[in-house]
Amino acid sequence: MRNTKVLVEGAVVSGIYTLLFLISMYIPLFSLVSLFILPLPFIIYLYRQDLKAGLLFWAVTFGVSLAFAGLNGMIVTLFAGLTGIVMGELYRRKKSAFAVLLGASLSNIVNMLGTLAIAQVFMGINFVKELESQFQSAIGTAEDFYKAGGQDPAQIERLKEQVELIPMLLPTYIIGGAVILAFLTHIAARMLMKRMRYDVPSFPPFREWNLPKSFLWYYIIAIVLTFSMPEKGTSLYIVTINLYMILSFVLIIQGFTVIFYYAWIKNWKRKRIILLVILLFLLSSILPIPLEVVKFLGIIDLGFMIKKRLKPKQ
Repeated sequence: MRNTKVLVEGAVVSGIYTLLFLISMYIPLFSLVSLFILPLPFIIYLYRQDLKAGLLFWAVTFGVSLAFAGLNGMIVTLFAGLTGIVMGELYRRKKSAFAVLLGASLSNIVNMLGTLAIAQVFMGINFVKELESQFQSAIGTAEDFYKAGGQDPAQIERLKEQVELIPMLLPTYIIGGAVILAFLTHIAARMLMKRMRYDVPSFPPFREWNLPKSFLWYYIIAIVLTFSMPEKGTSLYIVTINLYMILSFVLIIQGFTVIFYYAWIKNWKRKRIILLVILLFLLSSILPIPLEVVKFLGIIDLGFMIKKRLKPKQ
């Protein structure tokens, strides 16, 4: 009886996945949304059943994807299924929202690296070289624009340096994109599963987020490596700038938790907090100082736990 129920439910969920899959493959505007929507059928099915049933369901969707969209379809299902199965299993085991986010992020990183590898091996596309080519073209266009406007040559050189860094920051983009995609998938899954009356973990209030203190030591190591001035283009240089960028972003998030905690103590209205955050980002587009201050707050909070020293009024 149970096996029949599992098969029937698997057939229904397969139909839902196939519909979402076809929409994502043939409607370009939906393709971006599908990145965090396609794992949902895997998440729901595995949460209701078990890992063995989830893996069988994944195998069935491979055949469906191959029939409708060939190799490209199989790649899409491979990656959507991996994220969905990891998240579904973590939900089923009642893990925390942060554990789910970590698992989904790692799955997405594997997916992105797999995409780069498949593109290189089977399609002969080197994304890093493609990026470098595109940015070199952009540099040439910008250089002509600056020269035509009589701009300072030093500005052109600074622009070149900034643009040349972009391909080297590919690991940062991959990790950042993986985390954002995992977060969006979790939000979508939680909204759907709450409607189905399933017990789904939620993140604590943002003001209560606390990163491990080890991140502070990693940041210090990144700064030391930066001051060691590794030769540009070397592996150590690429590791250093990516480590510094990722940890800076993490500490900025920790700094914003301090701001939100202070706003909670002072009973600020939500609109006021949102306006403050928007203002900080707008100012940082002109000068980097505002976000550096936020990052400093994050460093102090990790080192001295200033949120614990800020006592709400009784």
